[in-house]
Amino acid sequence: MSSNSTTIESVEERLTNSQELTSLGVLVSGIAHELGNLSNCLIFNIPILRDYLKKLIPIIDDHARNHQDFELFNMSYPEFRQDVFRILDNMEHASSRISETGSGFKEFVSIASAERRRWVDVGSVINKSVTLCRVHMKKAVKSFEVNIAEDFPLIFTDPVALEQILVNLLINAAQAVDGGNSCVKINARQENTRQHRLIIEVSDNGCGMDERTREMIFEPFFTTKVCESGSGLGLFVSKSLIEKMGGRIEVESTLGVGSTFRIVLQKRTAAHVNIQNQQCYDE
Repeated sequence: MSSNSTTIESVEERLTNSQELTSLGVLVSGIAHELGNLSNCLIFNIPILRDYLKKLIPIIDDHARNHQDFELFNMSYPEFRQDVFRILDNMEHASSRISETGSGFKEFVSIASAERRRWVDVGSVINKSVTLCRVHMKKAVKSFEVNIAEDFPLIFTDPVALEQILVNLLINAAQAVDGGNSCVKINARQENTRQHRLIIEVSDNGCGMDERTREMIFEPFFTTKVCESGSGLGLFVSKSLIEKMGGRIEVESTLGVGSTFRIVLQKRTAAHVNIQNQQCYDE
């Protein structure tokens, strides 16, 4: 029993480390995106400001020729004239550095995620996630139901990220329920349609959400865990990871009835995988 407990703790510790690294990757990617927006604003506006100055400078030059003691900002006019363009050059250089730094972050995160991708048995990933959460579920809920289709295909994805998403959704579901009839379910199936979608659903009969909360739950730093140490990043990170996999996450919820979070993934062929890998490393 002690050996099993030690093994579970070891697995949980490794998963926690992997989750932290994956979350860090998503946050770095988000920071890189914001840096890109800021640098684009600077790169776009600095040349406009330079053009404005080039049109103003001749007018100021004429004034300076007629007023030998003309100063601006406690500087002689020749000194000001030289300094203002030097400042613009420095701003232009700094904005380019910001852009390069953001691109470097994005490239690092993309390659790190791509290196973890492989052909994965989705059923196995779900079972590992369930195993990690089972002890917590026994303490938190009365009923924990697991329904996984037997014919789940292999998909090309990042198993660490998928495991993190599922654990996060299961723990959230357990925290949402309260009372003697509390129930959490995880269902997984594939749709045999033209789209060949894989569906994983995590449901609970907990407190549910109103419309405003549903609209906000995927925003960074938004949390309903007022009395707990929720960071408000779990669902934001999960959504970001799912989208990087080419999938999406949906939510259905009724206040006082419960919630269902649905992960929708597309099956990938070998051709799709090769194209995606090439694009990832070419970016």
